[in-house]
Amino acid sequence: MGTPRTFAGEGAACDSPRVVAARVCFTLLLVAFLGACGATHDRAARQPVSTTRATACTDRLPLDTLLDGVSGRSPRPLILALHGARQGGYGMQRYTELSYDASGFLVAYPTTPHDNGFWDVNDVPRLLALVDAIARCVPVSTVTAVGLSNGGLMAHALACRAADRVRAVVLVASGYEGLGRCSPSRPVSVLDIHGTSDQVVGYRGLRAFVGAWARRDGCSPTPTARREPERVTHVRWHGCTGGSRVEHLRVAGDIHGWPSLADANGPMVAFLRSLV
Repeated sequence: MGTPRTFAGEGAACDSPRVVAARVCFTLLLVAFLGACGATHDRAARQPVSTTRATACTDRLPLDTLLDGVSGRSPRPLILALHGARQGGYGMQRYTELSYDASGFLVAYPTTPHDNGFWDVNDVPRLLALVDAIARCVPVSTVTAVGLSNGGLMAHALACRAADRVRAVVLVASGYEGLGRCSPSRPVSVLDIHGTSDQVVGYRGLRAFVGAWARRDGCSPTPTARREPERVTHVRWHGCTGGSRVEHLRVAGDIHGWPSLADANGPMVAFLRSLV
């Protein structure tokens, strides 16, 4: 079973368990508040998301997984949407509404098997088994992952340990410490999105973290930076190996959670769509 320490980035290694627990509780209250307030885009006009067709195959998916986008017989790219601490797959689906914007993708929302509500970086084999189970139900062309907070750390673990299976990851307010050695077998494209006022996973160290991925992917050492609307700075590394991409969206003043942008899902889906 995993432990709350896998929610890397909540505090330094020297934090006491009481401090870590307090930060975890604050995160849960914050996520609940953000979820209650709704997404940053207009959700009121949207109809409820339809999940899977009622089939015996999809009903038996491991990790209590919701699967959206099941239609037709053509192979589709798969997004593993990995929830934050104690959020669950259903909570991730409702909070992000990623399926609405990811047309043409399969979007899977698994739930951690651990009673503490956290993903553990050693859950990589479980998630790969889920991918295999989905592929037995519906044709899958490529595999990517989008992870929020503790789920971001899990997506990072997939990129490090299963690069032969996972083509790209999007890390949102992600933990970036405590994973251990990262030696992917091939380049993996990475988009990192983080608010500068994140009070749970501090922004300090983010550029170095993303820069390490640029080095792994053989990108040029000096990135370009472009100011975009809504206080966003778009940082890109160029010349990466094998057509991979490493990018970072710095959202000035944003706190821990899904990005408070008018179209938060758009840049994520566009990034993944360009790679599958």
